[in-house]
Amino acid sequence: MHNPSHHFVTDIISALHTTQSSVQIAVPLPMSPLKTEQWVNQFISHFSFQPSQPDWGADRYQVVLTSADQNPSTSDKKAFQCLLCIEWLCEAIWLEPIGNEHVGMTQNPGFISDYLKQQAALV
Repeated sequence: MHNPSHHFVTDIISALHTTQSSVQIAVPLPMSPLKTEQWVNQFISHFSFQPSQPDWGADRYQVVLTSADQNPSTSDKKAFQCLLCIEWLCEAIWLEPIGNEHVGMTQNPGFISDYLKQQAALV
């Protein structure tokens, strides 16, 4: 049976490209504000993020995402934050790590990519 949720997740995972400063998601951009909200809602639902209030610009959308705490019984995998950016002029979607230096590994875009892959394995 066809599972659109699984298809969405596998499309995202196969489209990931980690750079020095961000995780690019090379998928077609949503073509309207409604489609953008639907895409973001699907993304945060499948990858266990909590969104902040979104920031709309003339040609961009940004929202701070907070991950789910991976294992509340241990202190080694705490929640982290990243910025989801969609820019139509750049024709790009990406995630940037945010936080401060005491957060450590969560500042590394590779950490975000690994988190997405771990969440995808749960779908």
